[in-house]
Amino acid sequence: MPELNGLILRTNPQVLATGRLIKGLYYSYGPTGPYDMVAFYMACDGHSEPAPFAVTEFQSRQLFFDRDRDGCADVTETLPQPEIDPADFLPSVNDVEQLCSEDTVSSLMR
Repeated sequence: MPELNGLILRTNPQVLATGRLIKGLYYSYGPTGPYDMVAFYMACDGHSEPAPFAVTEFQSRQLFFDRDRDGCADVTETLPQPEIDPADFLPSVNDVEQLCSEDTVSSLMR
């Protein structure tokens, strides 16, 4: 997956909703510049996973998809359109139905 630590996080990382959801975080190279990347995280009951399952780089329209959520991209492709709906990828994400289990939520809190 692309390294996001060198970028500036431009959106609030807090997860305020309950239940399972996808949280999109937008990043840029400069504090006032346009969004350069968006990273999509699985989240449950106020806690997001530490690594994103998908990252899109806007200029090149490259999508990096981490099917097993181990931090390494399993699929890299160019998007035909500049927009992405992360929900389209949920059927391909391994163990997504387990995200809100008690063990998973407690491991997110560490």
